[in-house]
Amino acid sequence: MLIYLLCLFIIFHQLIYQMFRPQIQKTRVLFLIALFNLSMVYFAANSYTKVKQIGYADKIKAVNNMNACLQNIRNHPSYIDNPEDIFNTGLLGVKTSLITTKEDVDLTKKQSKVACTNPNFSAAIIEMFYESGIQEGDYIAVSMTGSFPGANIALLSACKAMNVKPVIISSAGSSAWGANRLDFSWPIIESYLYKNQMIDCKSSAYSIGGANDLGDNLSYKGVEILSNTIFDVLDKNTEFVNEANLNKNIERKMQIYKTFSKINDYSLYVNIGGGSASLGYGEQKDTMNVGLISPLDIEFNQSEQFKNSIAYEFLIEGIPMLNIKNINKLGPQYELYPPNKNLKVKEGVIFVKYAKYNLFVIIVGLVCSISLILFIGIYSHLQIKRRMEGHEPESIM
Repeated sequence: MLIYLLCLFIIFHQLIYQMFRPQIQKTRVLFLIALFNLSMVYFAANSYTKVKQIGYADKIKAVNNMNACLQNIRNHPSYIDNPEDIFNTGLLGVKTSLITTKEDVDLTKKQSKVACTNPNFSAAIIEMFYESGIQEGDYIAVSMTGSFPGANIALLSACKAMNVKPVIISSAGSSAWGANRLDFSWPIIESYLYKNQMIDCKSSAYSIGGANDLGDNLSYKGVEILSNTIFDVLDKNTEFVNEANLNKNIERKMQIYKTFSKINDYSLYVNIGGGSASLGYGEQKDTMNVGLISPLDIEFNQSEQFKNSIAYEFLIEGIPMLNIKNINKLGPQYELYPPNKNLKVKEGVIFVKYAKYNLFVIIVGLVCSISLILFIGIYSHLQIKRRMEGHEPESIM
């Protein structure tokens, strides 16, 4: 009996094996179709779309402008090739000098100065410009220091890219690692770039900087060096602001801003560095918010030191402020801090982001999957049709 059943099984298996099966019913074909469709789903699910960020074209222009400035600086007689200057800009200063207004206290200071020399920093400023809503032809008030020459050049490059009109007042002194070399301070750098037509505008006024904006924390020799440097770059359109005290310096600087435009007509106030006239005296300015600050945020700082500042004067008039300081806080969101020489210029989150799913990949995958199924189906239909027309005796399954 057992042998009889085994024989029936063998005969049945042979009949099944010899039966005609169209391609669409073959196990291996169905397996391959499923595998192909799963691969299409995988590629679609892991696809990304490259999305250009706001102000992309202006960002590229700004970076090109800054690159041109840095290339020009490399031709300056005072350019020094420093291995710590990873972007080869010549803008990294020294730890201390006669014109150093604030000594180095930790490594973040040096890294912050290096981060600002990345040409991509100009693109970050463009993004902040867009966030603030300023447009071509707008006036902005700017307060610069020698502490962040890279950020200064980035701002000038961004203004040139967007055709924004900055009214600039600079302080000549610098904290550690900034433009604090005696032969390459900020007035010298700015004047050099302007004479070589790398930038469209320059400072309308200079002050010494440092304590009380008068260099009160510098030696007599240091103040003398900065004063002489300022006098060397002065022309009929540039003023040396050197009043009796900090309050008088603030008043005079506000008057200069008002000669170019009414305060209410400025679209933005930009602070770069920690100038006493711009942000007030005292350590409170080191804890201020960075980036774009709304006039509505003025309540965050009602200290007497801050009230005695140019920034406060603009904020109470409803003018937003861009605070470029504490780069270790400002830079990470733009991939600028800590400085990374491996991140290429014109690349990174400032320029493009990758959104989940790519519609093109999804459509191609869907079309390929449907096409494969249709092809197998049509081919199988033709197989069955040929079998039917041939009147072959095998079963059709």
